[in-house]
This record gives sequence, structure tokens and C-alpha cells, in this order.
Amino acid sequence: MKKWIVFVLVAAVAGFAGYKMYNKKHTDTATAKADVVMSPQELLSAYESDENAANAKYLDKLVEVEGIITSVNAPEKGSSLTMDSGNPMAAIICEFESQEVTKTLKQGDKVRVKGYCTGKLDDIVLSRCSVVATGQ
Repeated sequence: MKKWIVFVLVAAVAGFAGYKMYNKKHTDTATAKADVVMSPQELLSAYESDENAANAKYLDKLVEVEGIITSVNAPEKGSSLTMDSGNPMAAIICEFESQEVTKTLKQGDKVRVKGYCTGKLDDIVLSRCSVVATGQ
């Protein structure tokens, strides 16, 4: 009988902890201080020279990059923009949780963006991004 009580208590605590973590508020990238500030070219170069070392430095870190927009995309939910990295075969993709963020942005605009680095497949993806500044 004692084993069942301990088991139920452990399961309840684990369930409560899981619930709290699942519903934890995200850090607002607009107000958070970036862990790393660099150019899109520097970020891509780091991943192309040594992906494992770059993952150790940048993966799940708040990265701020400034560059030229090559395209703006608006899928059903959220939006994204593609930033020029200096390499036609790879780019920096910045994903936003809202479509409103990218409505005023267009190809050729210079923009500074902060987002969490999720690594590189063909492109480097920054998620939960916010626009820090824009300029022509």
C-alpha cells in the first residue's frame, strides 16, 4: 500500500512539473539582451567551417543579426523573412510568431533581427524573432 501512495505522489509531482513547464511563458526576444551580435555572413561562416563548434556556441542562444532582406514569406500562421548571407546556396531564415511583424518589410530593406538559433540544415534558422531596427 505504501508503494502505491509513493507512486501516486511522484506521478502527481511529475505531472504538475510537466504542466508548469509546458505552459511556461516564453522570453520576449524584443526586450531580452542578445547573447551574440554578429552579421549573417559571420554566422554562416561559423556553421560552414565547423558545424559542431557553431552549435555549441549558438544553438538555443539569442542571436542578433543585421542584413538585407532577400524575401518575405507569410504562411498561414506567423511569417518569416530570408536574410542575405553572402552565399546564394544558404541564407538566414528569421521566423516570427505573427504576420503583422513583416507586413511593412520588403525585399531590399536592411533589418536587425533577434531570434533563437535552431541550427543549420541548408539554411540557418532563427525562431521566435523580433525586429530590433529597420533602415534603408
